[in-house]
Amino acid sequence: MNTIPGDLIESLKTLGLTEYEAKVYSALVLFERSEVKPIYEFLNAPKPSVYQSLKTLMDKGLVQVVNAKPAIYRATPPQIALKHMMDVHRKAEENALLELEELEKSRVKQETTDAIWTVYGDRNIDYGIEELLVKAKKSLKILMPQDRLRYLELLRGKSVAVELLVFSDDAMIPERYGLKSAVVHNAMEIDLADFTPILKYFSQVPLKGDQATRFLFIMADGREFMYVPPLPGTMSGLATSNSFVISLGTIVFGAIWEHTPAIYPVKK
Repeated sequence: MNTIPGDLIESLKTLGLTEYEAKVYSALVLFERSEVKPIYEFLNAPKPSVYQSLKTLMDKGLVQVVNAKPAIYRATPPQIALKHMMDVHRKAEENALLELEELEKSRVKQETTDAIWTVYGDRNIDYGIEELLVKAKKSLKILMPQDRLRYLELLRGKSVAVELLVFSDDAMIPERYGLKSAVVHNAMEIDLADFTPILKYFSQVPLKGDQATRFLFIMADGREFMYVPPLPGTMSGLATSNSFVISLGTIVFGAIWEHTPAIYPVKK
């Protein structure tokens, strides 16, 4: 007899079912319709757990009783069942967002508001990118490596002034990601003539190959920023809303911006 894939159970659990609910629903899809005994025998599961799962699945609209005596159960077709589950998630998302935004408005001020904290690991860096791009209301200063340009999709159609430094000469980036108000410079073509006095110090930094193109810098509304240097072997950086560090970041970004050529909009 067919078995139920573990990945399917995990996916259904992610959508809000318990493990037994996921297994019972999957078994019913496999059987089309069934009494209780074949289900718990097939799943090798306790009879009370199967009965309880059938009850909660019926409450969720994922299972129906199609015969009373003996009780025969039928799974709601997967397309409809998954839609029900996604609708529940969407409603929960909307309600949670409203409540969380209210909490943000009444946020308790902490003495550590201007602290500098570490952002460690790819996943946390990705979350940080998403947060800053979504939170920005007026402006963004961005230095971004090629493999993370996909996050610009979060800015599609937003009225945010974007100063974007990229490591390429691709002038189609604003159009590709729907950036309404963007100026793009090519960081690969930086003019180092004015930096001669300090270049000797940079020569001591152990960057190899294309590591320099791994720099990541995002500043939102001149109030928060995240910086990730191209450290070999790991991904970690810092984030802060400290006004002094923000000022330093603005100066450094401005210096690089002034010494790199614009690739968008194209000058006629």
